[in-house]
Amino acid sequence: MRAPRFPGPVLIADIGGTNCRLSLLSQPGGVPEPLARIATGAHPTPEAALESVLSTLHTRPRSAILAVAGPLDGRTAQLTNAHWHFDGPKLARTLGLEQGLLVNDFEGLAAYLAVLREEDTVTLVPGKPEPAGPRLVLGPGTGFGAAALLSRGKTGMLVPTECGHIGIGPEDPAETRLWPALADGLPRVTIEALLRGDGLVRFHRAVVRESGIAEPDISAADVTTLALDGNPAALMAVICFWRLLARVAGDLALAYKATGGVYLAGGIAPRILPLADKATIHAVFSAKPPVEDLAARFALHVITSDAAAEHGIAAIASAPERFGLDDPARLWFA
Repeated sequence: MRAPRFPGPVLIADIGGTNCRLSLLSQPGGVPEPLARIATGAHPTPEAALESVLSTLHTRPRSAILAVAGPLDGRTAQLTNAHWHFDGPKLARTLGLEQGLLVNDFEGLAAYLAVLREEDTVTLVPGKPEPAGPRLVLGPGTGFGAAALLSRGKTGMLVPTECGHIGIGPEDPAETRLWPALADGLPRVTIEALLRGDGLVRFHRAVVRESGIAEPDISAADVTTLALDGNPAALMAVICFWRLLARVAGDLALAYKATGGVYLAGGIAPRILPLADKATIHAVFSAKPPVEDLAARFALHVITSDAAAEHGIAAIASAPERFGLDDPARLWFA
């Protein structure tokens, strides 16, 4: 029996444009133990951020898997919505690690689909899922990410994407009226530009301009809070956000023929879940002429666990070959 690819303890990091969540996996198949949550902008480099936590531990990790919200290039990566750059081998030398791997943050979430617990999801559209069909996870946070899990028996393949940077336009009269305000100041209207945290602010701005209301200085968190409190403009903004999210989820389901199900993840969807109109979401998600019969098979769920990414990364650490990640071209040390 060969030695573990990632000798323990394994540092697990879910690194986004706003926050960096760190956990420690003591043994393969175990449950990651939360270590810290730190602001990405609080440190100049990922090495400094990670060392600020590792220096407090009695037992330092021997390897690491870092899930990064940005595109990967082998052993290097760049955050899309923050300035951190990752060089895996350099990071390992600085932190004294024996092995490591960079994955896209939604690769970690796609791996979570293999260990998903039913109680950690809420179903918005039941569909007719196929257990062995491709599964897709996507969602808004600081940015917008998406990845697929393709399964073949007990093994599979993680497919990271940069779907958030696909261009998008209005599809119905209501969106057409709002679109000039939604697009205001953007060099190009993409999925991520609208379906992320500050996208909620754009929707709120569009709604108040359409209604002739004075535009307030407001944050995404404010929009959510006001909508939950019944504020009409904020509530309409969230409803419009949900409609566009459902439309995009249905379109990406077609792109991957995600008959295993579509899962919404990230920080925003669970927060605005109480404002999800299932009937409207179902109609928009499945309205895909001329392929309505295929679209009717797709299921749509929201992942409610706030530790989904960490558990997905832990699954990779425990059995990387299960996900097609036992790859010398990406491992920091062969």
